[in-house]
Parts: sequence; structure tokens; C-alpha cells
Amino acid sequence: MRILLTLVALVACSAPLAAQDEASRLLGSCSEGDGRACVRLAQLYAQGLGVTQDVPRAEQLSLVGCDAGAPEGCAQLGRWLLQGLYRSPDPPRAIELFRRACEAGDGGGCNEAALAYERGTGAIPNLGTAISYASRACERRAPQACLRLGDRFDRGLDVARDGGRAAQYFELGCAQGEPNNCVRLAELYEHGRGVTPDLARAVRYYRRACDVGNSRACELALLRERGLP
Repeated sequence: MRILLTLVALVACSAPLAAQDEASRLLGSCSEGDGRACVRLAQLYAQGLGVTQDVPRAEQLSLVGCDAGAPEGCAQLGRWLLQGLYRSPDPPRAIELFRRACEAGDGGGCNEAALAYERGTGAIPNLGTAISYASRACERRAPQACLRLGDRFDRGLDVARDGGRAAQYFELGCAQGEPNNCVRLAELYEHGRGVTPDLARAVRYYRRACDVGNSRACELALLRERGLP
């Protein structure tokens, strides 16, 4: 029992030391212009891990990282401000940061901007602008944006129903390894919604979803291969 308590104490002591070492290393890299190091260091300051918690410095470091070629820093700060994680929420400022991150190529920032305009969070709801940002997010490896867009056009949610366009978005999301996009694409080919019916192709997409962990897709692929509904 005494040995166990000693080990627990050692782990408890080593965790803060590891965080301090990480903070020291990141500080050096950030000072040399490594934007991603600045963004990670900002997280440590925001949470008080290995350093004294300092929210203003965390916000500053997020912006420094963004300016140094890591646009996810702007998106990170935007999420903090939108959710009010470390200080009072500021949705308009958050959207400004999401747009900035998106313009610099960050898919996450594009996705956050799309959601803000879709929901009217800190901005006047604007479906056209939301779709535009979501499309950019989808193209920049934010597959959840592909899924939302595909679903919107597949079901005709506030837009003209367009199965072909839905298939394009689902295909982009599936190619990024997101299984729900693969399943939805498989369904389009199975039932011929906006695309030429192609059961063999549908099975291939079910299999792709299965390969990345969607157990229901595994069942569907097996059933369709056997000609069962």
C-alpha cells in the first residue's frame, strides 16, 4: 500500500513538471516564429498548465500564432470568445476571427463561420453566406461541413433539392475518412437519388464506412452483397 501511494505521488508531481517542460519548449519555438507552438502555448496559458493562468496572454498568443502562419490560432480564440470559456462571450468578435481563419485557409474556421451564419450566432442569419463558408470548410478538410451540406441538398432543407450536389459533398467528406458521409453517399447510389443507381458502387461506399468504424455500414454492405434489403 505504501509503495502504491508513493507511485501516485510521483505521478502527481511529474504531470506539472511535464507541463512546465512543454511550456518552456513551446515558448522557445514560438519566439522563433513557430505559429503552431504559439497556438499550443496559448492553450497552456488559458488552462494554467505548466504556467500561471493568464487569459490575456493566451489570447495574444493565439493571435501571434495566427499571424505566424497557424490560422487555427484565430479559430481557437474565436471559439473561446463564442463560448465564453475564459471571459465574457463576444460572438461578433468571434465571427470576425472565424472569417480571418477561413481566409487564411483553416477549414475549422470556415466551418465555425458557417455555423454562426446558419444559426445567427453573433450575426444576422444568412443561408447563402452559411453555405458559402460551409463549402469552403468542406474543401479544406472539415468533413462535418460536407455532411451538413450534403444533407441539406439531399433533403431540400431551405434549398432546392439536388441529389447530385449532395453526392458531391458527401463524396468529399467520405474521401476525408468521415464514415457518415460515406454511408449517405452509398444511400444515394443505392436508391438513385440525384445519381445513376449503382448497387455495386453503393456497396463500395458502405465498405469504406465500415473500414473506418461504422458497424451499421458493415451490416448494410453484407446485406446488399447478398441481395437482401
